[in-house]
Amino acid sequence: MMQTSPAFLDDPSAALTRVLRLPAVDGAPSLELRLSLPEGSRSPQGRPVLIILEAEAYFEAAVQMARRLIRRSAKTRVDPLMILGVSLTDAPDRISAFVFTSGADGRDVVPQGAGLLRRLTEEILPLLVAEGADPDNVALMGHSMSGLFVLQARAAAAPFARYVAASPSIWWNPDVIAAQPVRSDAETDLLAVVGEREETPGLPPAHLARRMISNMQGLADAGGTRLRVLEDEDHGSTPYAALPAALRFASPLKGA
Repeated sequence: MMQTSPAFLDDPSAALTRVLRLPAVDGAPSLELRLSLPEGSRSPQGRPVLIILEAEAYFEAAVQMARRLIRRSAKTRVDPLMILGVSLTDAPDRISAFVFTSGADGRDVVPQGAGLLRRLTEEILPLLVAEGADPDNVALMGHSMSGLFVLQARAAAAPFARYVAASPSIWWNPDVIAAQPVRSDAETDLLAVVGEREETPGLPPAHLARRMISNMQGLADAGGTRLRVLEDEDHGSTPYAALPAALRFASPLKGA
């Protein structure tokens, strides 16, 4: 019997939203995908896309913000775009799902990051194109461990046009900094954001040892990176505070 390819289905609980659930495959966790489409007819050249990892935390906030900002696109510099939320389902270990290597602290994990990246690029990107996405204008965003995943995807030359890493857990794999591609200032494809309060005196020594801001400054030295240290934000608030900048960055015409 011929197997049919998976396809998004309309979400009856949310307008302009489509859903798809993918079972686990060898080396990659099971996923729930939620796709928000902009109002209006399909663009002939395809829509830009922002893929947001850990969608259970950030998808709804990003969708609501995008729908508000595209009403005044010329002022907000946010283009009508598709937003894909990617959530882990039944993943035994969130860290394992996103990392490519065992941690510097020697924690025992089975890295699934490479498998997840293959699933995103080989299985999910074609599904997005079928929904009207522009394959040359896809941005990938993650926070903390999924932010590290974003940097490792960039180091692996994944086929994304832009990357947004919010407070990435570089401490897990410091070698990811040296693995970043060399870019000129005119080739900026990475927006790196971190909260001002993520490396301040008074934090527990274990937190300070993660060098959340210092590592980001080292990352920016490789070029091609727009670094923003967000005033008065901490590790938990940074991804939400970064959403307007992430939406602009994912908008190829206005966010460059």
